[in-house]
Amino acid sequence: MFTAGLPSRPRFTDDASSVHEDDDLMVIGIDFGTTYSGAAWATGEDFASNQINMITSWPGTGREEGKVPTELFYEHSQIMWGYEIPLDADPVRWFKLLLLKDEDLDAEVRSNEIILRGRKMLKENGKTANDFISDFLRALWVHILETVKKSRGESVVEALSFHVVITVPAIWKGYARQGMEQAVKKAGILDRRAAGTTTLTFAPEPEAAALSTLGEPGRKLKTGDVYMICDAGGGTVDLISYTIGGVNPIRLEEAVEGTGGLCGGIFIDEAFERMCKARLGRRWDHLSKAGIKEIMKGEWEHAIKPQFTPRNRKKEYIVRIPAEAFGKSSLDDTSRHPQIKNGRIHFTSSHIQSAFTETFSGIDALVDGQLQKTVKQDLKVAGIILVGGLGASPYLYEHLKKKHADAGIEILQSGGMRPRTAICRGAVTKGFLGGICAGSASGPDYAAFETCSPIQVISTVSRFSLGVTTKSLFDESKHLQEDKEWDSEEEVWRARNQVRWYLKKGENSSKKDPIRYNFYRVYRKDSGGLLRFQLCQCEDEVPPSRITSSVTDLCIISCSIDVPFSDYETFNTPSGKEHKMLR
Repeated sequence: MFTAGLPSRPRFTDDASSVHEDDDLMVIGIDFGTTYSGAAWATGEDFASNQINMITSWPGTGREEGKVPTELFYEHSQIMWGYEIPLDADPVRWFKLLLLKDEDLDAEVRSNEIILRGRKMLKENGKTANDFISDFLRALWVHILETVKKSRGESVVEALSFHVVITVPAIWKGYARQGMEQAVKKAGILDRRAAGTTTLTFAPEPEAAALSTLGEPGRKLKTGDVYMICDAGGGTVDLISYTIGGVNPIRLEEAVEGTGGLCGGIFIDEAFERMCKARLGRRWDHLSKAGIKEIMKGEWEHAIKPQFTPRNRKKEYIVRIPAEAFGKSSLDDTSRHPQIKNGRIHFTSSHIQSAFTETFSGIDALVDGQLQKTVKQDLKVAGIILVGGLGASPYLYEHLKKKHADAGIEILQSGGMRPRTAICRGAVTKGFLGGICAGSASGPDYAAFETCSPIQVISTVSRFSLGVTTKSLFDESKHLQEDKEWDSEEEVWRARNQVRWYLKKGENSSKKDPIRYNFYRVYRKDSGGLLRFQLCQCEDEVPPSRITSSVTDLCIISCSIDVPFSDYETFNTPSGKEHKMLR
């Protein structure tokens, strides 16, 4: 386990604005990734001392690793996970992607053999994607608690209340987040504890990355500068751009709507595996699962891939092939390139580079699209900060640096584990800053907020439109005849199936300036002080004014009204009927 520093921040006092009074809170950040997952934690005292603790020891390995493989292996009644899984096992992988509907996956991903095998296992075992995710999260959670208790003592940890922050891709839709929440509950993470209720927050992965990277010591931030966070992970690549709204303390304003896509590191791995299969031919079929792992993990993932850069065009990359692939045949095949000599494939730099080509093209398209959005807003990106597993690649750094040199855009990449662990470190920061100035029960204390948090996202750009269903006064020029209906309470013609959009896709939403609209409701009798209304969403660039197939229900909001029914405003209809009205 190692600790990571935070941006300089003021010490907490014992006033009401601090959630760390008596150090009674622990925030645990979980980066649940497609290929690898990580975790970090901090108590209130840790956070006040600029310290976030990374988990770097894992069952099944003696090495310190910033992350653990997001893999499961079921054998009879036993579940093995991460580094525990034997080399000759065939684990379930990529099950994070199984949470997505087919229509939200690219055709190539839908037909991938790993995805197909995962879906087959779901059917054969009567499991759901949530079951796979909850099984993994349960094992991860048990290990997190064991690690924390080992560090601080069981009695100390049991006295702390927990706030868990789990990061999710920015491109995920609402149903995927709901599925994650169900999996978290099923994993036992939110089980009742003596110290109180464990609370849960989801954070977009690139936002968490921004919180951990833009506040790092040594960053020379200037008010008005725009930075793009490129979170290049195993499955997804997410981009988000922030304008620096202030530097002391750091205030981040989302500049344009973030984007993302399925073009992460797993697709580079797939391309390399196809190259090996093509070169070995039938010999590949002789490899055991352990032999394939030896190539893909030992030779590729832990050696060539994280170090590769095409600068030295003459360099050879030698991949040792297990002897079982050759059987009694020759260990040499120099008839074509890449040549096989003594059971080793001799790849050239251009061979290896080709494995990255398609994925980098996808990343380029995302980055270019994000840059075009900033240009439309008359903004200039000062730098692109790389995070995530693929974000640590020296080749990705060099590729983007060369591509954007003429535009004067600086490419920034931290060393060591920092790019890989940026998400879970940022999740911890998000957890504390989300409640750092909770103020009184009446609402957030924004005056304290401005002085006590070292870095904060103060505004975001909506990924979809949010609104409520309503019945508008009928207008022949605006509404469809099929929506026309008589309102017997107010004795007017109304148009049903209408939507009032409070926040439209692409609009800015500030945490300091809540969106407010006036509305009223007519009552014939006392409702018991309960107000309920349907909140809906739409991902269309221009949301429709009436309910269509693109408008979906998000949730029902229920709230209690403390105004007595007798104090409601009296409303008289044209015919003289008396009702009550709440405005």
